[in-house]
Amino acid sequence: MEIFENIDIQKQETSLDFLIEESLEEKAPFAKSGENTLNIKASIKNSYGVITKENEITRYSVILDVDYRLYNKKTKKIVLKNKVSATSDYSAAVTFTGFATEIARRDTYERLADTVAEKMITEILINNSSKYSP
Repeated sequence: MEIFENIDIQKQETSLDFLIEESLEEKAPFAKSGENTLNIKASIKNSYGVITKENEITRYSVILDVDYRLYNKKTKKIVLKNKVSATSDYSAAVTFTGFATEIARRDTYERLADTVAEKMITEILINNSSKYSP
């Protein structure tokens, strides 16, 4: 995991990007200032899964797509460029309050951020393993 000590995460602007940054930092020892920078750009898609006979939506499917690139700060050379995705669902039943639905949505976003962070870390390790192999 020493590769991450040479990578800092570019400061994020959206709350979704921040959740991903937080998940990344929990899972690997990223630097505050390294010679490489990880740039993240996330987008979210919502779709409606179940509609009751009263025509109310009770399940949402959420897809998180993250384009990321790892580049050298000095040379601006891209070391790794890729895209990862994750999907999750949450319910918004008629009996739920708006607050409960919002908590369910937020939990889903956090799960998605954790999943894409794990995928990104794995891909960074795989693509840079030869650099740190004996």
